[in-house]
Amino acid sequence: MTGRILRVELHRSAAPWVAAGTALLGVVLLYVAVDGWGGRWMLLALWQREYLLILWPMALGLGAWHAGRDRRCRTDELISTTARPRWQRVLPAAAAMALSAAVGYILMYAAGVAQVAVLTSYLPGQSVVIAGVGVLWMVSGAWLGMTVGALVPSRLTPAITAVAGAAVAIVAITDRGYSHVPKVVHLLTPSPFGFWGDFVTVSGRVSVAHTIWLAGLAVTGLAGFVCATRTARLAGLLPAVVAAIVALALLPADRERLPVPDPEAAALVCSSDAGPKVCVTRVHATALADLREPARQALATLSAKLPQAPTSVQETPTPWYDSQPRPQPRDTLLVELELAPWGGAKGSPDALRWRLLGGAGTRPCTYIIGKPAAARSHHIARFAAAAWLIGGPPPSGEHRDAALRAWEKLQSLPATEQRTRVAALREAALACDEVNLLDILVGDSR
Repeated sequence: MTGRILRVELHRSAAPWVAAGTALLGVVLLYVAVDGWGGRWMLLALWQREYLLILWPMALGLGAWHAGRDRRCRTDELISTTARPRWQRVLPAAAAMALSAAVGYILMYAAGVAQVAVLTSYLPGQSVVIAGVGVLWMVSGAWLGMTVGALVPSRLTPAITAVAGAAVAIVAITDRGYSHVPKVVHLLTPSPFGFWGDFVTVSGRVSVAHTIWLAGLAVTGLAGFVCATRTARLAGLLPAVVAAIVALALLPADRERLPVPDPEAAALVCSSDAGPKVCVTRVHATALADLREPARQALATLSAKLPQAPTSVQETPTPWYDSQPRPQPRDTLLVELELAPWGGAKGSPDALRWRLLGGAGTRPCTYIIGKPAAARSHHIARFAAAAWLIGGPPPSGEHRDAALRAWEKLQSLPATEQRTRVAALREAALACDEVNLLDILVGDSR
């Protein structure tokens, strides 16, 4: 009997529209931001969890609206006079709403999977877990909304409930920039993660904590809707309270400790054919084909024009602005890559070659952070050195005119002096010495 009622709820109630609406809105939101996650499993999961800031308030509002169905149809008094206990009457509706909200979220994930699965072979297990925990957020949202709708039978309840859920989302976002919001509040919100990059993951302990918290929250939401007495509803608060205490005991002290390094994502995948070795990280394996030729051209250019040139190219998972100003390896050209949303390295072959030859085959050093004047001269010198190596004026870009003037000034020097100055710039950049690279390149004295 209950199964038949559930099938009726799924076919003739608003539940299918909840699934369709969640899936449609979720897919649109995902593909509007495909540049942020395309081709990467972990970022797909994190982006989907981020969109819970929109989807969870929607689930709350729809749950509250569905709970007022009997009142809108003017059958609530009639149904309340039946001999069946309340939980038997309302449980199929709650199950239908939870199932629809979960299916909508899963369909949203499936739409992202269709894009990622064809572009990468590296699947971190935690990415699936992170996405799966999001399903519990949708279920808890639907049940909490139904509880509010049952307790406050008003036409305004769905809208107010959704706005309240959105306020929780605002708190979650606010905590990322303002320390006055309690850290524990943010850790239990729909999206405590944000976007960390391609080389980190979430520990299993964090996912276990969130699962416990959401299971307790969902039980509380369901109890508030199916229970008929005030005492039972008050007792239904206990699972959420206990789950929150357990979850906070398992979670780290603040959000900054949520991400952990993913060594598998940062493992190197290297070219196997003849020629200089070119390596990328495992999570960026699809970029190897695009990087290989520009990288080898850059190595050939450096070898032809400078002494002690590097012999291989390797992607580094550490962004230059996160690294300490430590010396760089002389024999390996380090590069940071951005993955195009539909596979491969972002940028044309010429753009990749310019990036590789910037600073005569070196990475920027962090001593320029927070120093606009130093950063400007640093950028100009790196751009001009790349132009000298390539043998042509720098392309359009930031500080292009200043880099063009520096390149022309360098070109006016004797050929031996040009080579000496570019080599000196490379040595200073490799050592990450806090010096003015532009003075080394085109200054009156070095």
